[in-house]
Amino acid sequence: MLQGGEIIIILLIALVVLGPTRLPELARRAGKLASELRQAARDVTSGLEAEVADLRQVRDELQDQVEDLKKPLREIQEEARAVDPRKLEWKGPKPISGPTPEDAMRDLEEIEGGQDQGSDTEESSGQ
Repeated sequence: MLQGGEIIIILLIALVVLGPTRLPELARRAGKLASELRQAARDVTSGLEAEVADLRQVRDELQDQVEDLKKPLREIQEEARAVDPRKLEWKGPKPISGPTPEDAMRDLEEIEGGQDQGSDTEESSGQ
């Protein structure tokens, strides 16, 4: 940035080169140009701020829609976690041959019970 002494030197040189009649006219033009540039910068800034505000609004609306879609999914996940498959009643057709659903559930309980007992023996033997 120019300091006071530098500005005075530039003005004196301009006065000598341009003369006292043309210097005020050029100063007015320079002032007008600077004013127009400032106004253009303000217009660009306000236009960009308006666009950014619009984009933020669109982002917020999209986030709200995403949240609206996530809510039912969370509810379904919570319901799925709450369901114990051993308490469900078989709704499908009865098998003609092979194990019945009751047999399968009994086998599952035996397997799960066997895993619990096996882990107990491993823990006690490791100590």
